[in-house]
Amino acid sequence: MEFQHPIVAAPMAGGPSSTALARAVASTGAMGFLAGGGKTAAQLTEDYRSVADAGRVGVNLFVPDVANTAVDPVASRQRRAEKLTEFREKLLPFGDRLGVEIPTVEQAGANVTDDWDAKLHAAIQWPIVSFTFGLPAPAVFEQLHGSNTQIGVTVTSVAEARNAVEHGADFLVVQGPEAGGHRSVHDPQAEPEDIPLLDLLDAVGDVVEIPFVAAGGIITPAQVREVQEHGAAAASVGTALLLSDEAGTNPVHRQMLQEDRSGVTQLTRVYSGRVSRSLVNEIMELDAPAVYPEVNALTVPIKRAAAQVMDPRSTHLFAGTGYLQARTGPAADIVRWLAGERA
Repeated sequence: MEFQHPIVAAPMAGGPSSTALARAVASTGAMGFLAGGGKTAAQLTEDYRSVADAGRVGVNLFVPDVANTAVDPVASRQRRAEKLTEFREKLLPFGDRLGVEIPTVEQAGANVTDDWDAKLHAAIQWPIVSFTFGLPAPAVFEQLHGSNTQIGVTVTSVAEARNAVEHGADFLVVQGPEAGGHRSVHDPQAEPEDIPLLDLLDAVGDVVEIPFVAAGGIITPAQVREVQEHGAAAASVGTALLLSDEAGTNPVHRQMLQEDRSGVTQLTRVYSGRVSRSLVNEIMELDAPAVYPEVNALTVPIKRAAAQVMDPRSTHLFAGTGYLQARTGPAADIVRWLAGERA
């Protein structure tokens, strides 16, 4: 895998990584990304067709527990329903305030594979695919390599990096704790390591020989240069693009990124069951179990309703540690600025 440009757009599921954003980023020579989490294979296939002529565009897939080699199937089922029932009770006041029904635990668990098999079948048509939230079996890598697909894996530790290389990854996305949105810890029950990004890059660089991209809190040209000095082939940026014209960031999220000048972000599981970094709000006071995607399904009606009425108390406000420096304007201009091509 070759990186001929220092910037990669991080895939941000839930709306921000629009086709318009992928196209705008790819138009600069950087790599755009489509976020496949929460979309059907048919939707994702259509999205890719609409940007296939734009330049280098990758497709990111969430790895469900059933396909994640880092998951213990027995441990992942223990007390699952009980934990979700307790969490659902905590959500009821938020649902009442916003006038929405919270799904039952059974409804929340109705779709836990995220159309995985169909997406893998479609993925043979995509030249660049990355995996987040886990590590598929080596057979998956062999299947995609058979169609000359280049495969990346997001990792958060040296152990995960080693495992990804052993399974057949062509490149890694090394994600530090500064990252906004979700941490891609392979074991969903595990707490993420807190090794700073630059130290993690050094440690991963000592044990792997494939290219790696740096992710986590990168929001200025100086930080892009810094991660390259620590061995990264490119910088993956997400928060840096959330305020761009083409991003599908919802209005309340966009507003809070500009109005909250505290500079404070916090880790939480409340939005999905997976650890993520966000601006601090009321719903983050709740403790959520490490159960994805069921926690996400339980909170979706609340998050959507809160976004519709511009209520920042109850919807996700994902942000990396450097969000105060995020720029507005065309995504292409932001990418060129990050790459040191323009002021």
